[in-house]
Amino acid sequence: MKTISGQCSCGEIAYHHPAPAVQIVACHCSLCRRMTGAALSSYVVVKSAELVFTQGQQLLKTYAVTSHTQRHFCTACGTSIYNTNQEKYTGLSMLYLGTVNLHESLSPRMDIYCENKLSWLSITDSSRHFENTPTRP
Repeated sequence: MKTISGQCSCGEIAYHHPAPAVQIVACHCSLCRRMTGAALSSYVVVKSAELVFTQGQQLLKTYAVTSHTQRHFCTACGTSIYNTNQEKYTGLSMLYLGTVNLHESLSPRMDIYCENKLSWLSITDSSRHFENTPTRP
């Protein structure tokens, strides 16, 4: 995928990223599990400086999950759009895979925090596995 675009559930917020993803990640950490209410989180990692909101940026709000992790979401529908962590991943934004247009054609190439993976989940052999997280995705 050469460019990335997406939107929230209600369509009020839309974004565009003109370059390919840095990485596509499945995160199994307990923090992501709590933030999403799901067994794991899937992200499309992009360069923050190139991420452009084409509509609805005024509806985008930020929640400080930890002292260095922020979740950015739509206040109209509650959809989580992306996360940032300026301590570990300076200059990167983690777009939630489900908000990306054509997300069905994407799959994680890396599984992180596998030490916290739920026992009933399987990880495919097509991805790299990390017990914690690499320095940069």
